[in-house]
Amino acid sequence: MRNVKETMPFRSRQAEAKRISKKYPDRVPVVCEKALNSTLPDMEKNKFLVPGTMPCGEFQYIIHKHLNQAGCGPEAFNRTVYLFVQKAVPKMGASMWEVYEKYKAPDGFLYVSYSAESTLGSL
Repeated sequence: MRNVKETMPFRSRQAEAKRISKKYPDRVPVVCEKALNSTLPDMEKNKFLVPGTMPCGEFQYIIHKHLNQAGCGPEAFNRTVYLFVQKAVPKMGASMWEVYEKYKAPDGFLYVSYSAESTLGSL
């Protein structure tokens, strides 16, 4: 699956982020896509509008739920989903506003990638 930056021109993304931020000033526009070498499936939905006060850990839980719905199956419950922003792991207690202010892209979106690692090992 191609990512948002490949399928949508910069100016379009910038205009969309500006429009969203104006309409929903208390929300953070987030694009969440699978990390390059991740074995997890792609999610159907990759754009999110999350409350700025939401802790990053809660957003991580939402992504985990979306992945379970995307066909990860029961093995998804044995895996921890990790979020990355510019190759860094944000603090799970940080608000989405804090993460957005620190890592937002020039187009106005916060780009987050997800990956997983088995936490129970394999049999």
